[in-house]
Amino acid sequence: MSWMAQLLERGRQRHGDRVAVLDGERQVTYAELDRRTDSLATTFLAMGIERGHRVAVVSHNRLEVLETYFALGKIGAAAVPVHYGAVADEVAAVVKEYGVSAVVGEEGLPGTADHPFDCPVLLYGSSAYAEAVSCRPRLPAREVPDDELLFVLQTSATTGRPKGVRVDHRSLRSVTLGYLAEVMPETDIVFLHCGPLSHGAMVFPLMYMAAGATVALMRMFSPLECLATIRRAQVTHLFLVPDMLRFVLKAQGSSRTGLGRLREVIYGAAPMPRPLLLEARAAWGCAFRQAYGLTEAGGVVATLPPADQDYTTGEARGPAASVGRALLGTVIRSRDGELWVRGPGVMSGYWNDPGATEETLQDGWVRTGDLGTVDEQGYVHLTGRVKDVIVRGGQKIFPTEVEHVLLGHPAVREACVVGTPSEEWGELPFAYVVAADDDTAALDASLRELTRRHLARYKRPVHFEVVASLPRNAAGKVDRKNLRNRAAGSDRGNEHGER
Repeated sequence: MSWMAQLLERGRQRHGDRVAVLDGERQVTYAELDRRTDSLATTFLAMGIERGHRVAVVSHNRLEVLETYFALGKIGAAAVPVHYGAVADEVAAVVKEYGVSAVVGEEGLPGTADHPFDCPVLLYGSSAYAEAVSCRPRLPAREVPDDELLFVLQTSATTGRPKGVRVDHRSLRSVTLGYLAEVMPETDIVFLHCGPLSHGAMVFPLMYMAAGATVALMRMFSPLECLATIRRAQVTHLFLVPDMLRFVLKAQGSSRTGLGRLREVIYGAAPMPRPLLLEARAAWGCAFRQAYGLTEAGGVVATLPPADQDYTTGEARGPAASVGRALLGTVIRSRDGELWVRGPGVMSGYWNDPGATEETLQDGWVRTGDLGTVDEQGYVHLTGRVKDVIVRGGQKIFPTEVEHVLLGHPAVREACVVGTPSEEWGELPFAYVVAADDDTAALDASLRELTRRHLARYKRPVHFEVVASLPRNAAGKVDRKNLRNRAAGSDRGNEHGER
């Protein structure tokens, strides 16, 4: 039996009448979810989807996404989540790259509007989907080995095309058990996940469901809707990236009461500014837990519990200045200043990319790309980032992917994308381009249209600056630090931050 099947079977047997998922006005119990996903899994088998196959999932957050993940896990097939903002070209690239057997998702999205894919398509909200989750018999027990692929989660490569992180059942199980051993969850948890279920942090709702929690979903993040859901669903635990927390506090304004049963906020995916943490603690009075991790290591590798937080000083010291300690079963070491992670939760490699796998996964250790130290008590302290990843509102943007699109424009000879600081978003992408000729009058508008067609909204640069040449270091490589400093000194980033 697969981990996903075991998770739901346990939920059905121990608390079958408990609500498993809240999606707006809709709710399903653990018993109903187990039955619906059995039916959906049987439908997938009838569609020709078998163990070892892959299915692209393109949607906003909704009940059906979790149903799809569980159903695929039950038969040993893997989900390839795609951000709901992806355009058709991006989804088509996923279909081709990962050889998916079907596309499942939400009707009317840019990536599914015309679904020009050479494979079956099943859309949420359709009569076909309604039948898929309600009219099939129970799924017979199926053996799915621990090393069977469960998810292919997309990150990036130096080529500018996404890399697929191979996550198997063993990875999710080990990270779940390690995390739950650390947090020791209560039996009445209502967990609200504000990030997209296509993001690596989607392991959080799955981990809490293993403890019998009720998972509340938001279609997409909205500060006001977040506040409303906390109150309406009586949320006890909440996952937010720091920028989301800032937006929620701003939306709440001076009236910072009435958050019901909220007991703990889990934050991660980006550094938490100290003033923001202190403001949130003063406003809400609940506990705060930091989660540190990366997709290649199962999503979460360390956590800083509420007991180690310090809200009394403006500058964090000691354990409070760390990202916490490794989960049970996970080992974190600093090698030549870079953090390496080992444990059963690490990925089995990148999809069809042995070179990148060899570079990142060495003798069972994952190189995180983060600079840091581990003290004698096991607390992990971050000191910087090796990679040039731009983190916008908790969403990672990989410059090479954006540059790849820009270089596809005939009027662009060279391109470099860097992050520029933003008070609201953390960072925003800023593009420098070298034009192929002197006629650049319409280039800005043309590049905006190009990125609109080929990139999800959060990946699109907020500003394009045409330069005569890109600065280079002694080795002949583009000097990104020089360009980051230049972008930081410009007022053009925040000016267009909402684009």
